[in-house]
Amino acid sequence: MAKHEEINRISGFNASKGIVIGTAYVRKLNQETVVTRTLISTDKIEEEMAKLKKAQDMVAEELALVREKIEINLGISYSDIISAQLAILKDQEVFREVRAYIEEHHVNVAFAYRVVVNQYVELLEEHDSEYFKERVSDIRDIKQRVLLALISKQTILSTFTIDKPTIFVSRDLNPSDIMMLVSENVVGFITEFGGKTSHVAILARAMKVPMITGAKEALQNIESGQTCILDADHGKIFVQPSQELLDEYAREIDKLNKCEKAFLADHDKKAITKDGYTFELGANISLPFEVADVIKYGGGGIGLYRTEYLYLMKQHLPEEEELFNEYRQVTEGMQNKEVVIRTFDLGGDKMSDLWEQDIRFESNPFMGYRAIRICLDQPAIFITQLRAILRSSAFGKASILLPMITHVEQLTESMAYIDEVKRTLDKEKIPYDKSIKLGMMIETPSAVMNIESFIDKIDFISIGTNDLTQYALAVDRGNERVTNVYNHYDPAIIKMILKVVNAAHLEGIPAYVCGEMASEYRALVLFAAMKVDGLSVAPSYIGAVRDHINKCDQKNAEQHLKKILRMSTRKEIVNYLDNLIDCS
Repeated sequence: MAKHEEINRISGFNASKGIVIGTAYVRKLNQETVVTRTLISTDKIEEEMAKLKKAQDMVAEELALVREKIEINLGISYSDIISAQLAILKDQEVFREVRAYIEEHHVNVAFAYRVVVNQYVELLEEHDSEYFKERVSDIRDIKQRVLLALISKQTILSTFTIDKPTIFVSRDLNPSDIMMLVSENVVGFITEFGGKTSHVAILARAMKVPMITGAKEALQNIESGQTCILDADHGKIFVQPSQELLDEYAREIDKLNKCEKAFLADHDKKAITKDGYTFELGANISLPFEVADVIKYGGGGIGLYRTEYLYLMKQHLPEEEELFNEYRQVTEGMQNKEVVIRTFDLGGDKMSDLWEQDIRFESNPFMGYRAIRICLDQPAIFITQLRAILRSSAFGKASILLPMITHVEQLTESMAYIDEVKRTLDKEKIPYDKSIKLGMMIETPSAVMNIESFIDKIDFISIGTNDLTQYALAVDRGNERVTNVYNHYDPAIIKMILKVVNAAHLEGIPAYVCGEMASEYRALVLFAAMKVDGLSVAPSYIGAVRDHINKCDQKNAEQHLKKILRMSTRKEIVNYLDNLIDCS
């Protein structure tokens, strides 16, 4: 795309890829609502409290509709997030405190409600836990809904009527917002806050709705009714673009739509290079309903099933039956194709509330109490998930993937728990695949450097290029100030991947790649040269990756890799790869 003036451009992070053109709808409810303070007499207190009760009932009715949508689209287990909001809404302590404030200060109910709820928000904002920060977002959302109902006698949905493609702009979003809006002609989302790995971003990707997060000052620079181009592929937003730019993006969208139709028509094709090297091409999913997309786009299996979402959407630890039913739905839906189920990969700050254990703020949660470290420290949680995974393997072709393994003892201890669960299931005469495969994520330099000590104990490895790059280069990929340091094409990263793949092949086990790098065109020549066994990408990327692989020549790729391995800078490597045409 041609370069254009920067005056009306806003930048952010790509949370869910895609390009759309639409009319902006800016929700400024997340900013502090102006509430007038009015003095009332004692005999009006009951009348004011009745207004609050009516407003709460209006909001509860709307949330019940959202919960119904979630249950239809995702399943009953995922509606806990709305149940949590309903619990906040109906909190009797808040109701009593509002009454007490009115009785003491003789003010109107809207003013009293805002004061009381803001006190809760301020209290939670002082907590450094990410989990509590998300609860602040829930409380703010409920506060704004109730105040809107009190002041204007309307709910959010009743004020939001659209009849054309709309890009929804807000300070932040909740999962309920996504579910409520995605079927109402909303074609994209822009938020000032939030990260690429938040559960809202994951849900947007699953729903295939383009989204940009971290768009600072979006609310100041975008007005409702303005035309916007949301280019989530490149993290760009153009406000009131020129006709030239609109026409250019319209052509790009048309081109992407035609490619999409072609990819769907070719969904039965294999990912084979021109000279006959075959990749296994699977999908990364987070939610069961994505199975339909995996099949639609011709995925050979699920290379990475992220299981975190159910934990994030619950107000308590998921029970074995909930997990089992979800995993069974996926394994059955994939019709005996491989489903690689990764045990949960969450930090303690997001899990602590679920098991009522205080996890204090960690200055660097990526390197803290998370993933397999929690599993081994809290074996009851681990065993529950392992039982659900193993039970689901009786209904399809499942395998287990362990995240964040950094030393051999973690792997052997994890294997001991797996064996323990198998023995228990045998005693209970519960069926499971007794030959279920076990793999581990390669995400840290320690796992790379000690790879030979791991691979004789497992059946496959999966390279998580996102975390591997982050840990190897000592860079927080979510930190804007060091974005330029985070780069998959650093010579060290390429050499690490090659070392792992070679070690796996020497041992006779397959090596897969499941990070974002797996869907990048410039990386495919590297993976072809290394003879990576398989790639796992978002379902909607399967067609494009397969098409690019079909144009590659594996033998030529090997020659390119030899040259790249002699390069000492990432700039050299990126320029070289970008100058290659179709991996040839």
